[in-house]
Amino acid sequence: MRPMTARFSLSFGLAFSLVFAGSTMIAAEAAAAEQEAGTVAGERSDWQTKKCDVYAKALAEILEHVGREGVSERFLAQNQAFIDSGCLADVDACPESEAEIEIANGLTIATMNAGAASSFSPFRCRG
Repeated sequence: MRPMTARFSLSFGLAFSLVFAGSTMIAAEAAAAEQEAGTVAGERSDWQTKKCDVYAKALAEILEHVGREGVSERFLAQNQAFIDSGCLADVDACPESEAEIEIANGLTIATMNAGAASSFSPFRCRG
C-alpha cells in the first residue's frame, strides 16, 4: 500500500466535503428511479442532470485545489467531453499519471457520495 500523498489527502477531503454540498441529491435518486433515463443530453432525467452537475462541480473544485501539475491536456479534454455530452458519452478518460489517478479517485468518491454508481464516471483505459 502506498502512502497517502498530501495531494490525495486534499482530493479525498474535498470529495467528502462535496457530499454534504450535494446531500439533497440522494433524496432525488429515489424520485429519479421512476424517470426513464435519456440517451441524449436534451432527454436526460433530472437525476442524470444532477449527477452530471455534481461531476462538473467536483472536477472544477478538485482542479482548483490541487492544480493541474501532472495532469495532461488529453485527460482534461476527455473529462470535458464527458461533461459536454451531459455525462452520457462513452468517453475513455484514462488516468495515467499519479495526479490524474488522484483526480479520478476524488471524482469517483464525490459522485458516489452524491448517490451515483461507481460506473457513472468515465474512467476507463481500453487501449
